[in-house]
This record gives sequence, C-alpha cells and structure tokens, in this order.
Amino acid sequence: MGTDRIERFKRERELLNKIVMKYAGLTTKRFYSLDGQAYRPGALPARIKELLGLVASLVLRCDDCVSYHLIRCHEEKVTSQELEEALAVGLVVGGSITIPHLRRAMRTWDELQQASTSVAPLPAHYAALLRTVATIAEWPYERDRRLQAVCNLLKEQVPYYDWVGFYLAEGENMLVLGPFAGEPTEHVRIPFGKGVCGQAAAQRKTVVVQDVAKEQNYLACSLQVKSEIVVPLLRDGLVLGELDIDSHTLAAFSEAEQRFLEEVCRVLLPLWD
Repeated sequence: MGTDRIERFKRERELLNKIVMKYAGLTTKRFYSLDGQAYRPGALPARIKELLGLVASLVLRCDDCVSYHLIRCHEEKVTSQELEEALAVGLVVGGSITIPHLRRAMRTWDELQQASTSVAPLPAHYAALLRTVATIAEWPYERDRRLQAVCNLLKEQVPYYDWVGFYLAEGENMLVLGPFAGEPTEHVRIPFGKGVCGQAAAQRKTVVVQDVAKEQNYLACSLQVKSEIVVPLLRDGLVLGELDIDSHTLAAFSEAEQRFLEEVCRVLLPLWD
C-alpha cells in the first residue's frame, strides 16, 4: 500500500462509513459509538489501545483492520520497535497462517515511515506565520489571550480564512467555543460526533471539507461558508481542543495548509500544561 493507496484507503473508509451511517439503525450506531469510545485514552493511553487493536486484527486476519490500526499507530507516534513487538505477539497467538498478513502490515508500516521522512518543507509564508505563532505561545499571558492573538493573526494574514476559532474540550464528549475571530456563531457547544468539529473530536484527526454543501453531517454557521478545516489538539490521544477555520472559498485548504495548521496546534499544545 503506497502513500497514494494509503490516502485512497482513508478516503474509501470514510466514504463507506458515511454510507453505513446513512442507513444505520440504532444497533449499528451504538456499535460504532462503542468502537470509538473503546480506543479513547483512559487507564491505558490511546497508543497502547491501538497496538492492542492491531494485534487482534492480525490474529483475525482482517487486512482492512490492520491497515487502519497501523495508520492510527503511526499517528500516535508508536515506534517501529514497539510495533514489531506487538506484531510478534500477534504472530505467536495467530500462528503461521497470519504471515501473509504480517508481510502486508510491515510493508504498509514501512511506507508510512518513509512518507513521514520525505515531507516537503512548509512554504515560506506558512513558515513565517508559524514562527509568529511560536512567539505568541511564549507570551506571559493567560491561555485564552494567546489563543485570541493566534486567531487574529491567522484571519488577518490569510485572506480566505473568514472565521478562525478554537473550541475547548469540556468533559469527555463536549466542545465549548473559546476565542475566535470573525462573525459570532450560535454553535457555542458541540457534542463529539456532531458536525465537522464533532467529527474531528470523535475521530481524533484533522477533518477537511472542501465543499460543505456535500457534507451531510454539517452544522451551518453561514450561507457564505464554502469549505472548512478542523484540527484537533491532542495529547496522548486525548482531545484538549480544536482549531476551526471556515472559508468563503470553495476547496480552500491544500495539503500544505493542513500540515501548517497541524504544526500550529502542535506549537500551542504547551498552553494546556
């Protein structure tokens, strides 16, 4: 599974899950919810739970499941040594019949590792903005004042960022509106799973919607909004908050832009210390 195939796998999985949810009854929805909750950090951190899911998937010889957990392990910064030891447990439990699946798993992991070391540097204007964000993060002010400054910076410096804001996690399943720049919004509390923000929190990953008119699970803030990106702030798999950006431009967010905004969130993580 090369890098392109990994991206195709992600897109197809997301599409198929949307189709399942379109027809899903209460039992299916509850199972999906339970599956998501099982991998949230608790007494065990998320990375360990993903390794457990990977071992079970290898033993059950589910290649799609193995691929998904490999991607999640990579996102959770599992090391290659940790991964190999976990897969060795799966091999011992599952026996030699799992070897073809083990081969494919190691190929996928190798390509994930190679992709993470061959990422092009950020464009100069994003790199400059990131340095300014890092400076703001060091200001000796309360967290919300610094987050507000980041919102103002991004909205002022990127013409098609028409609304920039942070949602802060409250409890285990709720997002509460924090500092923002742009028009006021009625969406001041958003449950995990609801809308684009809720999806990013529930899935613990960046969600990009290039055309909100095609998104079924969408909370409309303004008829002018055409595209949206939501980047979760994560620590050990726990959602601390999110950076949410709306644009009045269709397909506004490039891959480089996504990497830039994910770096912005990484730089801001110490504000939750």
